Amino acid sequence: MKKVLLSLLMIITAGVMQAQQFVPLIDLKPQKTIFLYADDAGAALAQIDDPVVAKDVECLALPVKEECGITNPERMVGGLGQITDINHTSRFDLYFPEKPNGQMVVMCPGGGYAVVCTYGEGLYAAQWLLERGITVAVAKHRMPHGHWTTPLDDLQEIFRYCRAHAAEWGVNKIGVMGYSAGGHLAASVSTLYVDDVTRPDFSILFYPVITFEGKYVEPGTRGNLLGYEDYWNNRRDYTADEYIARQKQYAALKEHYSLEKRVDSNTPPAFLVHGQADDVVPVQNSLMYYSRLIECGVKSELQVYDSPKHGFCFFGEAIKEHDWLNPGIRSSLNNSLERWLQNL
Repeated sequence: MKKVLLSLLMIITAGVMQAQQFVPLIDLKPQKTIFLYADDAGAALAQIDDPVVAKDVECLALPVKEECGITNPERMVGGLGQITDINHTSRFDLYFPEKPNGQMVVMCPGGGYAVVCTYGEGLYAAQWLLERGITVAVAKHRMPHGHWTTPLDDLQEIFRYCRAHAAEWGVNKIGVMGYSAGGHLAASVSTLYVDDVTRPDFSILFYPVITFEGKYVEPGTRGNLLGYEDYWNNRRDYTADEYIARQKQYAALKEHYSLEKRVDSNTPPAFLVHGQADDVVPVQNSLMYYSRLIECGVKSELQVYDSPKHGFCFFGEAIKEHDWLNPGIRSSLNNSLERWLQNL
């Protein structure tokens, strides 16, 4: 009996420790959480394992354009606020500054299109932006699992909602900010928009995945969005004609989502940040996007630092002791981004 009780105590203790490591380092809470597809707030909240949620919850009950094929329940899987298997609980958190300056940022956390890292690439950046009068929406979008339209569908719905409420929030410019795979999503919103409502006014891209072709591909991000190579190269389950058609479709998708090829003169101005030592997403991704922006006459800025590797996230002053980026580089980056935002 003592062994059973001890085992139960160990399990409970482990569960409490795990729950504690998933708690963010700041107490900031959103003023509103909005579910895109759910129609019942209580049911939606019961399906999520997320400590960052507002008391004020709205359900839009939007029609789903395409299912993403996820049947597992949403769950949090890491101390950086990584949430995976988001499906019908797709949502965004709204944060309002005390003195809005007219700008708003829709945040796209990274995570390879397998998770969304909602703290360092969402909540902590939101705090920094709020202190500068910028309204924030942190997206917790669906995981695609090879259903490539679903993340962009979610972001465009967020833009539609924010545009519709911009005047009452004191907002006149809405931009997008993304990291890694979230940078790919932010660049997708910036280049694959359908109208003026879904087009960002500016973009901020941290170590973004840009290309889906060539030697600078990040294969995990591409695989999670489009489906992996073994799926597309499957010969056994298709006729020769079907296989050839699938190969053409895959090539077209890789070209379409190589976002350096989607840039034109109407692409929003961008502020890009990358580490030369990035061993996950090569810095050439940012270089290609920036180069194309310049060719198209889009005024933008690129900051490349020699030492940072991938995923240095965003940490404000309140949690700088946990920041793994060189303090001098962080200060330079923050100052440059603040200057760029002020000059928009």
